Amino acid sequence: MDNNVEKDIESVLLTQEQIRQKVSEMVRRIDTDYRGKELVMIAVLKGSVLFLADLVRGFKRPLEFDFIGVSSYEGGKVSTGVVRLDKEIAIDIKGKNVLVVDDILDTGRTLGFVKHYLQKFEPKEIKICVLVNKEVNRAIDVDADYWGFKIPDVFIVGYGMDFENNYRHLPYIGILKR
Repeated sequence: MDNNVEKDIESVLLTQEQIRQKVSEMVRRIDTDYRGKELVMIAVLKGSVLFLADLVRGFKRPLEFDFIGVSSYEGGKVSTGVVRLDKEIAIDIKGKNVLVVDDILDTGRTLGFVKHYLQKFEPKEIKICVLVNKEVNRAIDVDADYWGFKIPDVFIVGYGMDFENNYRHLPYIGILKR
């Protein structure tokens, strides 16, 4: 059995260095925008874990973070269209500035669901931060307040993003072979 997942990658779309530089730029912008304000990051499992780790390591300020688990893919390359809550947040966000962190914004279903879910906890504000903003027609009208890269409508893996729970560990973002 050949265990080299790189054979499944058609091409590298975003290199590890491009991602590192972009995350540093995003940290500076977020830090400037939230200067003097309390900040809570809520990361969407599982895809955002690598992005969140690199993002929070860039800050010198106090901040809290927690995770929310949602799913809509159930394997395959196409969303089921139904978002399911798998893990609730465990921290109090009432009256706080919340930044939802996710790996990718595509259909808008996941981030629309998460934003609506978090509103019931009465945060001061909810903003969205994604590494990848896919240029597609959104099923739900959601915009990212912070995003790293705009990409065309291709299926990507790596840096937290997966296909059938594989490829998340790749340090770059690649286009999966068909």
